[in-house]
Amino acid sequence: MSLPVGDAHSHANPARGMGAAEIARRFRGSGGWFMAILSLNPWSYGIEPPGFEAYMRVVKLVVNECSRAREQGLTVKCFAGFHPADVDKLVDRYRVRPEEVLRLGLRVVRELRRLCREGVIDGIGEVGRQHFKTMPERVAIAAAIMEEALQAVEEGCMVQLHLEQAGRATVETVNVTVSRLGLTKRSLIVFHHSTLAMAEAAASLGYQATVPGVPSLLEHAAGRTEPVFMVESDFIDDPRRPGVVVYPWVMAEKVRELASKGYEEWAWRVAVDNIVKAFGVEPP
Repeated sequence: MSLPVGDAHSHANPARGMGAAEIARRFRGSGGWFMAILSLNPWSYGIEPPGFEAYMRVVKLVVNECSRAREQGLTVKCFAGFHPADVDKLVDRYRVRPEEVLRLGLRVVRELRRLCREGVIDGIGEVGRQHFKTMPERVAIAAAIMEEALQAVEEGCMVQLHLEQAGRATVETVNVTVSRLGLTKRSLIVFHHSTLAMAEAAASLGYQATVPGVPSLLEHAAGRTEPVFMVESDFIDDPRRPGVVVYPWVMAEKVRELASKGYEEWAWRVAVDNIVKAFGVEPP
């Protein structure tokens, strides 16, 4: 059997990109079997002005995109969140007062927790802390929203975190928060866009991690690192934004290539086994 490849973190934008149906079709054609699809912020879809109703419209959009990907034969998990970069954009572009951004973010995340409990979405993401330099109060706002979201794990909902890349320190600061909140279901917390060092630290403490499926990084990691993480494309699906990490189908082809070069067990772990375990889905 040729190696099937899962994508643990991706996006779809039917307003500006190709949308989930076409992404899924291309991914399936390269051996893709699973995809976690996460929401973007409202303005990425042209939904304005931003506010609670805008974020709820995004939820409906991403749920529909997940359905379209399933129609193409993928196993899909669906996430919606309040990205830490939204804090800065709401203050800088939309002139929302910081305290109002906090109230909005907490309201959105509380509603997402309810929707996850009811099975409308499968988890919350992305939430977390800014990975770029910003004002201290904005980091505090993002962190407070993250704490509210993290409590969803006790309700059985997975949470995908977007964080700064400070190695083990990043993982341990989140671990302090998790311990303080009394959260027990660490395996439902995913450190998205991790470095290899972060992924190893996360796994050692009982968390999940995803690593960008950039071909050069995968080439370096295969056979040199323990396969304790999942691969992700972090595809943005917007030709006007440079944030695309790798196309899902390019990632799939590279993982399958590595499997054919003697790293089959390693590739199965990062592309199949770890995804089955983390997301609770049936294997392909």
